[in-house]
Amino acid sequence: MDLVIAYKLLAVPVVVLTTSFLAKKWGAFVGGIFAGLPIFSGPISFFMTLEQGAEFGLVASYNSMIGLLGCVTTALLYAWLAYFRLKWWFALPCSIIGYFGAGFFFHKLPQFSVLIIILAFCSALIAGLSLPKPAVKQFHSKKPHWVPWAQIVFGAFMVYGVTEAAQLLGPEWSGNMSCFPIMIILLAPFTHIVNGVYATVAVLRGFTAGWFGTAVFSYTVILTVMHWHIAFVYIFAAVCACAGTLLYSLALVHVSKKIARKTD
Repeated sequence: MDLVIAYKLLAVPVVVLTTSFLAKKWGAFVGGIFAGLPIFSGPISFFMTLEQGAEFGLVASYNSMIGLLGCVTTALLYAWLAYFRLKWWFALPCSIIGYFGAGFFFHKLPQFSVLIIILAFCSALIAGLSLPKPAVKQFHSKKPHWVPWAQIVFGAFMVYGVTEAAQLLGPEWSGNMSCFPIMIILLAPFTHIVNGVYATVAVLRGFTAGWFGTAVFSYTVILTVMHWHIAFVYIFAAVCACAGTLLYSLALVHVSKKIARKTD
């Protein structure tokens, strides 16, 4: 697990700064897509499988899909609470409680439930359709220079705690915790404080597109980890995740443009 901790602590500055750059250059939605990919959960899954074996990785990958459903719950709770003008310090703990509540609920289902797999693949669509659509006038583009550095410090603290907790929980909850919504916790409150509700929802909507790639990644590992070499499994899963996210995002943009043309 030391390698996992080292990776995640090094990855936090890269992810936060890259996401900030993408959001500044192409908007909050694009930044959210990048942050929603299995940048953290993928390497955690790899090292767990490497250290604990293929069966452990198989069970953990399935349970990471439950964690993904927890992320959906987190995003929806935060977005709607913010939309109804509740402050970040109330919305954030409520959304985190929602993550664990969803985990406890879905863990009661049998392992490798088809329902969980279907919901995980549909989670991006469900969340995207369920997020509020606040008025554009609520958006303000100012972002102080201290925000990314505060995100880095908070993120380093969070990833260390999550990784350490995963050591004690076995394949079920360690798989679940590999999808803990670190980037939502990092980005949503700061975006909410500085840029308002519209930008916050835009970031969360971007996460939903990245989650489709996370579902693809986890399911690819489930199908291959017992049969293929571990290195090939995770390289193939990463390629499939990126391709899935790209296709989903392009489809989403295409549908949005068609809807916009009909509205006009």
